[in-house]
Amino acid sequence: MYKLLVLIVSLSISHNVWAEQYIQNLNAKARLKTDVMVLGSTHLNTIKGELNKDDFIPIIQMLETFNPTAIAVESLRAEDIITMLNGSNEYQAVLSQFVGDTFLSLAKKEQKALGVSANDAIKKMNELLTKKQFDQQQRIEIIRLAVAGYNRDTAALNWSLLDTKSINDSLSKELQIFLQKQTNSNNEINVIGLELAERLNLNRVYPIDDHLDKDMYSKVVHELMPSYQKSTFWAEFRTSEYITKPEKLKSQALETGNWLPMFYWFNSEEYQSDVINKEWLGFIDKDLEPKSALARVALWEIRNLNMASNIMRVVADHVGGKLVIIIGANHKVFLEQYLSNMTGVNIVQFEDYAPKSH
Repeated sequence: MYKLLVLIVSLSISHNVWAEQYIQNLNAKARLKTDVMVLGSTHLNTIKGELNKDDFIPIIQMLETFNPTAIAVESLRAEDIITMLNGSNEYQAVLSQFVGDTFLSLAKKEQKALGVSANDAIKKMNELLTKKQFDQQQRIEIIRLAVAGYNRDTAALNWSLLDTKSINDSLSKELQIFLQKQTNSNNEINVIGLELAERLNLNRVYPIDDHLDKDMYSKVVHELMPSYQKSTFWAEFRTSEYITKPEKLKSQALETGNWLPMFYWFNSEEYQSDVINKEWLGFIDKDLEPKSALARVALWEIRNLNMASNIMRVVADHVGGKLVIIIGANHKVFLEQYLSNMTGVNIVQFEDYAPKSH
């Protein structure tokens, strides 16, 4: 019996090794590689005061050196918004939080004004964006279609590229106010992503976030909370260096205007190790009820796997190009692990483009 068990385990390991080797061999033969940089960031919307966007120029210049052909950001895809609007009650709260009721309302108004469905607007916007150069009127059309098709960040990017003094009544006052507020908000999408897109003459950004796990989230959290509230590990975790160091780096950045140390930390190998060994390990072998804790891990992986899938959609549109993904820092290690197994994808690091003096 013992020998049989050993044989079964050995065969299982062998099959896994073979599968990995087969994929590596396939990847090695890819005639084109797409470079993907996953830029881990703090969520700048947690900062209440006004940010000086010029402070982020050194980060943007490093990304310019990478010279991406596409930029992806942590926003929901239009197609997923449509799915969620027609989905469970849990999704409606998610949409309010991550998309916003004001934008959802504006999208409906633009759909009605243009006489299009959201899917029609997405198709027409994509067709327009195959061009490289746009006059004022064409850019206004892109904005309206982007709004009607739930592409908030592409609408905001094109708003920032407009000559806003000569808009007249082409866009509703309500929409103009929203877009102005959106582009001025504290958000890594605006401060880094849209600014980089402008510098590189890109006319769109790609949303790659996912929250389709949220129809299951409330149940899992409800089951997890009793053991979480009693957990010694998580009580200590909340005051650990894993939590306090990023906050200290953020405070220093706000004081000095130098954000590079924080971005170097979030994108370092040491921080990525900490995400696994100091945060997520707490769900695996500490003092939480194991079934609900592992269910929480499963939901986190669902989200990251779906995000990786969304990134691969961008890869498919830019084969042989370069992608930068601007994302919350604790997603980075998971996304890089998944993407490193994708054929034709080459992972590159932010620090590889640091000035020589670093």
